[in-house]
Amino acid sequence: MAILEIRDLVVAYRTQRGVVHAVDGVSLDVAPAQHLGVIGESGCGKTTLLRAMVRVLPRNASVPRGTIRFKGRDLLALSDREIRALRWREIATIPQASMDSLNPVYRVGAQLVEVLTVRGGLDRGAARRRAVELFQMVGLESQALDRYPHEFSGGMKQRAVIAMALALGPSLLLADEPVTALDVIVQHQILEVFKRLEQELDLTVILVTHDISVVAQVCDSVAVMYAGRVVEQAGTQPFFRTPYHPYSLGLQNAFPNLAQPRAELIAIEGYPPDLVTPPPGCRFAPRCPFAVDLCHTQDPALGAVGPGHQAACHRTQEMEALRAQAADPETWLQVSGMEAPLRPPASPHVQEDPVP
Repeated sequence: MAILEIRDLVVAYRTQRGVVHAVDGVSLDVAPAQHLGVIGESGCGKTTLLRAMVRVLPRNASVPRGTIRFKGRDLLALSDREIRALRWREIATIPQASMDSLNPVYRVGAQLVEVLTVRGGLDRGAARRRAVELFQMVGLESQALDRYPHEFSGGMKQRAVIAMALALGPSLLLADEPVTALDVIVQHQILEVFKRLEQELDLTVILVTHDISVVAQVCDSVAVMYAGRVVEQAGTQPFFRTPYHPYSLGLQNAFPNLAQPRAELIAIEGYPPDLVTPPPGCRFAPRCPFAVDLCHTQDPALGAVGPGHQAACHRTQEMEALRAQAADPETWLQVSGMEAPLRPPASPHVQEDPVP
């Protein structure tokens, strides 16, 4: 049985230019202890999807359609008090700007103890002991509890934020770009900690990233989002071995491959579409070198292409030949892609749920 079931979810933002459907008809099932990586370019709806799960969307957002069931309860139907009780205890979040999530005027240990006392109901002595355990769990010395955030390196801050997210033993962890701001060596160290904790604590994890190498390292399944929709979903190994959507092919071509270190990196031309007025048919068609007339008029449904593998493409039956063509850089130069938006979409401030 799935621990999380998302059905036909739509999240819309009201903007001066019109309504943007940042998440548009997404359905996902996440099993207990599954580690799902959600990948795609910036602006494809990944962060909005996570924020909808814990109901920290900005004021100009709405959810006109869909359900999000966690352990059988529809999160969208819960009262503010009920959803607040689930945060930290059942569903914890590592936010995108996690290195800026620590209050600069309080010692890091005091912030962790506050979570454990206010949300966890522990007395201060027990909370301090638990804080020491959490720091040791993520590879930090207990003496670091008495330091201020400015005394931490980027990697130490990231470990502290992970410790804070795990403080109350949640069963679902939502991680939004957890290593983006770190250099590659520290990134690797944090991901190794992340992978070890996933296994030791039997966590269910949804990890959002634009870096498919992160997914390859710590996730066992992948969902690819483009223009607000899931266009492919599979186990990690089948996804990297036999992708079935041209966008997935493009993402893999754009990242270095250790098995072929001298291979040329191939960019996907153009930009994701303006979701105020998305194109008809397949939303990737304007950037896809394999698009045919049908792609520009009919939106493909997400359908099975193998065991546990789904893709939304009209040409899945021809994908073996298309994969070979996709490896040629000239193939991707045949399309000009979508033009850049006239102005970037607004990034409304999101009010996170503060610790009382």
